[in-house]
Amino acid sequence: MSTLVLTLPLATPGPAAEYSYTLTADGHTATRHASTTAALLPDPGRAGEIVAVVPARALSWQQVTLPQGATAQAGRLRAVLEGLLEEHLLDDPAQLHFALQPGAQPGSPAWVAVCDRAWLRGALQALEAAGRPVDRVVPEFAPGPTASGQEECDVLGTPEDAQLVLTGHGPQQAVAVLP
Repeated sequence: MSTLVLTLPLATPGPAAEYSYTLTADGHTATRHASTTAALLPDPGRAGEIVAVVPARALSWQQVTLPQGATAQAGRLRAVLEGLLEEHLLDDPAQLHFALQPGAQPGSPAWVAVCDRAWLRGALQALEAAGRPVDRVVPEFAPGPTASGQEECDVLGTPEDAQLVLTGHGPQQAVAVLP
């Protein structure tokens, strides 16, 4: 099954927005990679999958402990997350999208990825309008143990717009993006 992995642009989505992408037939080896507009992205095929990657700069990671009785019902869980995160967020929670880490259990610490709701919706709608609806949305970097078991550092971007990403950072194995 082929997979088209594309990075969502940080800029406001539109027809001229550029998406960096990689196409793979087996999930391990790139068969094609480039940057192009949504309308010119390659088709992963009928059985293929499109995975959108949210850039590290677009995310804020927050750790919460879900209270006992927190349910998986979307409306109820959203209200619980808003209550837990309200004091830690710079923006109004209604303007934000929350994604709870898979397998989160009440009473245990869990990570929540937070991003601008309108930006994410716009990016996904632009891809859908171009005939490339997204099957999965994943973060560029996520908290948790690294492959080496140590803190790892990645430098991304251009010299004029560089960023440093630390993964597996500290006792919570967090993600830190600098500057």
